[in-house]
Amino acid sequence: MAKIKLPIDESLPAYVNESIVTLEELVRSDHFSAFEKLARLSKGEILVLKILLLQGGMATPTEISEAMNSTKGRVSAVLNALEKKGEVTREIDKDNRRNIIVTLTDSGKEHVMNELQSGYRTMTHIFEELGEQDSGEFIRMLTRVFKLMNETS
Repeated sequence: MAKIKLPIDESLPAYVNESIVTLEELVRSDHFSAFEKLARLSKGEILVLKILLLQGGMATPTEISEAMNSTKGRVSAVLNALEKKGEVTREIDKDNRRNIIVTLTDSGKEHVMNELQSGYRTMTHIFEELGEQDSGEFIRMLTRVFKLMNETS
């Protein structure tokens, strides 16, 4: 893989610039696709299906939006796609006609269970290979990185 030429800030320590270049290369590598697969479990269609699964197979779009920390418009777009695939249905709530009830179909349940099992198998493999100490250190560092990223956003 070709080295990335980034604008280097000479006032920064060399390890900072080297780390940025290495991280950019890692993100572009084939290895990153596994991380993207795990990330899919926490956003979009899979997250909606997972929320429905955890809610006993039914929820309102508002409940899904709040659980996802996402806009109602984004949830609506995801629900449209899932409904077209036959993974959810939407019906008017018989008890309160102003509400819509989203229901997980058998197809949606099978899909989300397969995705979750695949993701958990991957994570299990990673943490078993890392061992207890490195797994703990990885989680500690990742938590710190996310916290620092939120501080600069």
